[in-house]
Amino acid sequence: MRAGGTSPTDPHRPGSVDQRSVVTLRPGSSIAIGAFGAVAGLALLLPALRGPDRDWVVISSIVLALVLLWLFVVRPCAQLGPDGIRLVNPLRVVDLTWPVIEEVRSRWALELVSAGRRYTAWGVPADPGRPRHGRSTVAPPEGWSGSGSAPSAGRRPKAEAQTVAEEIERRIAADRCRPAAARTGAPRTDVQSWDAPAVAMLVGAAAFFVVTVLAL
Repeated sequence: MRAGGTSPTDPHRPGSVDQRSVVTLRPGSSIAIGAFGAVAGLALLLPALRGPDRDWVVISSIVLALVLLWLFVVRPCAQLGPDGIRLVNPLRVVDLTWPVIEEVRSRWALELVSAGRRYTAWGVPADPGRPRHGRSTVAPPEGWSGSGSAPSAGRRPKAEAQTVAEEIERRIAADRCRPAAARTGAPRTDVQSWDAPAVAMLVGAAAFFVVTVLAL
């Protein structure tokens, strides 16, 4: 596995994904929590900045809380494209093309296995009311018609692990049914890399908080 390099969504590489064909999945609750947290945080931050006696510990605490809210609640998602999936986690991004995915599981969240390595999608939690999903992708899922297109094509899957796992398996099976010439532009990709802006945001907010505390 490589750490870094071009991703399946790089417009300058062969077989790149048209962003208009990418489906982004994240729970609606994460958006609602993020919006509520942002409003509450700004409601506390703006008066603290405008006050005559600024409490920098309070200000840095609010900034750190907003950054953590963005990274761990709002940012995580899964992006399904024609050639593969991108898992956007708090500080890392994972790019997997359909041929390299060996197994799809759901525990507390969606899990993908490639070359014996397990990748967890923070932005696709499992429904605790449904059985866990776990199936090798060596064979097409039961009921697959072999028509070359996913039965759910055109529909957005629900952003929960069991449903997305089934959608991924359908897309893997559909990819296997594509002519070889149609797959040559999408190299087998198994990439996990740190997301520099996300890491910089966390480090900056944490450093701001630590400096204000030590300055007391």
